Amino acid sequence: MLRIQRLTSEDSNVRDALVLGAFLAFILLVAVFVTVRIYTQLDRIASLQRTLVSSQQQLYDVLRSQLDEEVGLRGNLGSSDPQDLNPSGAAVDDFAKALEDLQKSARSLSIPGLGQTLDEMGNVHREWETQVAGPIMRGHLTLEQQRYIETRGKQLADRERYDADDVSRMLQQRLGQAQLELRRGIDETLRLAVSAILLFGAAGLVVVLWGRRMLKRIDRERRIIEVLQRAFRTGWDTLPRSRIGTAYVSATRDASVGGDLFDVRRLDEHRGLLIVADVSGKGIEAAVNTAFVKYSIRTLALTHDDPGEILAAFNRMFLDAIKDPGLFVVAFVAIFDARTLRLSYASAGHSGAFVRRGSEVRRLDVTGPIVGLDKNFSYESRTLDLQPRDLVVLATDGLTEARDRSGRTLDEEGAMLLVRDSPADPQACADELVSQVRRRSGGRINDDLALLVLEVEDVWREPAKREKNKDEAA
Repeated sequence: MLRIQRLTSEDSNVRDALVLGAFLAFILLVAVFVTVRIYTQLDRIASLQRTLVSSQQQLYDVLRSQLDEEVGLRGNLGSSDPQDLNPSGAAVDDFAKALEDLQKSARSLSIPGLGQTLDEMGNVHREWETQVAGPIMRGHLTLEQQRYIETRGKQLADRERYDADDVSRMLQQRLGQAQLELRRGIDETLRLAVSAILLFGAAGLVVVLWGRRMLKRIDRERRIIEVLQRAFRTGWDTLPRSRIGTAYVSATRDASVGGDLFDVRRLDEHRGLLIVADVSGKGIEAAVNTAFVKYSIRTLALTHDDPGEILAAFNRMFLDAIKDPGLFVVAFVAIFDARTLRLSYASAGHSGAFVRRGSEVRRLDVTGPIVGLDKNFSYESRTLDLQPRDLVVLATDGLTEARDRSGRTLDEEGAMLLVRDSPADPQACADELVSQVRRRSGGRINDDLALLVLEVEDVWREPAKREKNKDEAA
């Protein structure tokens, strides 16, 4: 009996081990299946989105080529050279090439009716060349013929634009359908995974181990978020002959971090670096990228005295380091010289930079394109002579694009009015701008907002090395 009992116990242990191993293998297979399926669907929707965005650009190229032909024809009506009246050169070639590219993309999208609409656009364009451009090129038109041609040209141009609107609508609808399909597929996959896990939920030991692992994972993610928050909200240096005010509001609910950033870094006894930037994206991933932006620009400022050169070098560095073609950075980089009260700056597509002197507010020009598109981009530097009590207000697009409850944006003119009416104290100015944005949007911030306000003082006052914001002090 003892022998039989021992064998029975061993068999049970082996059986339990096999069951446990089969369960874990099943969970692994489910995880792999879910991962592969989600990755496949995400990759498909990403590829489709790229094609749709490319198709929108190609549609723009088609309309631009048509417009170039129309403008060229009108602009050269007074020329005595017949060749100048010929719109069938490069502009026509551009139209045909752009339409051909768009038709190729349309075939890969498989949108019903899209191919026919594009064919109609080509037919309308050929009618325009025959019935409008051709008679004008031949010349010797009567007044009645000219009026008819002008009317016919407008009709064909309207048809072309109606067709283009239909194409744009089809592309947008296809994108919405693809995103809906993605969400449904992911939901279905997750339901399948949960059902399979619940089916084997009787294995208590596995459930306990799984629960412990999840708790550890949650705790690890919480610590990562805390580290990111501390890294993002590091203190900033103070500068002589100036006072600094700052504010940061994130539109992301699950963490007070995002893609907007500001920074003040002292370079030497009398110069300081000012940075305001907006990294594309939201939440934790964007916050990671802001650390790269912040410390890269800080490092480049140690070897470059010109803000335009800093942005150009950072643009190359960003393209080398970031492989996602959908990521970009809007940035404003400035160097404030407390000895001369001169502000040197360069703007990479950043339009939210203002200088207030008394009751007058001036917007600082954009001096170059956004970062992350092409390594060959260059950035011009500008200089501005400041005076005591001037305010330099740097804000991300959460200010200019703040929307009211009806959806209307504040825009640059509205932002300048808010800057003009804000308090003279830099911190009070930053707080008031945030308060105005909240009030305008009904209490909910729809986009991340970073604010950096510098007030020029009339006396040299050596500040402390470093300030902390309210969150750090708490």
